[in-house]
Amino acid sequence: MIDTLLSLLSVDSVQGSPAPNAPFGLGTKEVLDRFLATATSFGMRTKDVDGYCGWAEIGEGELLGIPFHLDTVPFGEDWTHSPLGEVTDGLIYGRGTEDDKGPAVAVLYALKSLLDEGRKPRRRIRLIAGLNEESGWKCIERYLATEEVPAMSFSPDADFPVINCEKGVCHLALTLPLPEDVLSVTGGERVNMVADRATFEVKHLSDAAFSKCLKGGIKVKFIEGGFRLSAEGVSAHGSTPEKGENAILKVLYAVKSSGDFLADLYDAFHATDGSGLGISMSDERSGALSLNVGKAETGDGKVTFYLDVRYPVTRTEEEILSAIATAMPAATLEVKGRHLPLYVSPDGELVRSLLAAYNEVTGETARSIAIGGATYARAFPNAVAFGPVFPGEDSRIHQRDESISIDGFVKCAEIYREALVKLAF
Repeated sequence: MIDTLLSLLSVDSVQGSPAPNAPFGLGTKEVLDRFLATATSFGMRTKDVDGYCGWAEIGEGELLGIPFHLDTVPFGEDWTHSPLGEVTDGLIYGRGTEDDKGPAVAVLYALKSLLDEGRKPRRRIRLIAGLNEESGWKCIERYLATEEVPAMSFSPDADFPVINCEKGVCHLALTLPLPEDVLSVTGGERVNMVADRATFEVKHLSDAAFSKCLKGGIKVKFIEGGFRLSAEGVSAHGSTPEKGENAILKVLYAVKSSGDFLADLYDAFHATDGSGLGISMSDERSGALSLNVGKAETGDGKVTFYLDVRYPVTRTEEEILSAIATAMPAATLEVKGRHLPLYVSPDGELVRSLLAAYNEVTGETARSIAIGGATYARAFPNAVAFGPVFPGEDSRIHQRDESISIDGFVKCAEIYREALVKLAF
């Protein structure tokens, strides 16, 4: 398992430039080839769907799907271990160890262990490998358009015990005219990551703002016509912005005394519950809304902020857009991506079987939960997310030094093995 995971981690599978049979870049194609080659060696039937995705299956009858992804977000900076795979002190480091190469390998070897015992599945089991999960889900769109849709599925791309409820996701581009005293704003890499870098260039800087910059560790440089402010933050997943330190917000806080425009931006964006934009809301099933300012850029006299909004399952995207338009009437809003909310009854075979597998292996009496993350479960009928992050675990998904413990990696495989026994053997 470790060797196979290290092989996948050694491939940089961040989305790149399209190439023949590699619409998301050569790295994504290479990591898919490696995964399918391993599955083929285990006796599974495989298919490369024109480089968009791939699958490996075994057995006959009704189809159980296990969708996951082999692409990753960018590495980011300041790693203390290799983002391309390193084993140190019982931990496997690398981009994708938790999200989502590690869980993919754990499921593959869980299935292999059952096949090695000579067991025959009563359902057909298909492992579905996506290559564009972090950048648009075009992989799964292609799969659903051309391949067989499973009767039930679980996606090993979130948290244990079982996630039967996922908040709605709305990725927005919010654009405003750039005032004369703000020269440029840049920050972040992806809308679904907390921005760990930001640079503002402004014509004027108040004494209070200058003092806040110095106290907050923001670098100030004199440039022609003004000042350049540079800040570093701490990245985190866009669904949990409170776990990171947003560099864009860090600068806005420091300079808000330098002008109404900057002050208004800080007031609008600083609260991760969306209250600054009038979109704070929650429900009993899925909890509270979250807001992440993931990226900012300027051009043509305008500044655009890319927002990641995760909203409760009983609310709607239309409510979100209407409230933001009311809060910021000068802004232009464009929806860049969306995922509708997910809710699967906890009383059906799928959730009951997965919960039983988790509880039997761990000795817990856990119940299903809700998250703000978006998994492939939303794309399939009768589907939920299942692992790999354990309750209370300090996950570093989308952060520097992403890792999975060897003990946790093995326990994941044990849980997935028991789940396969209950659902397909």
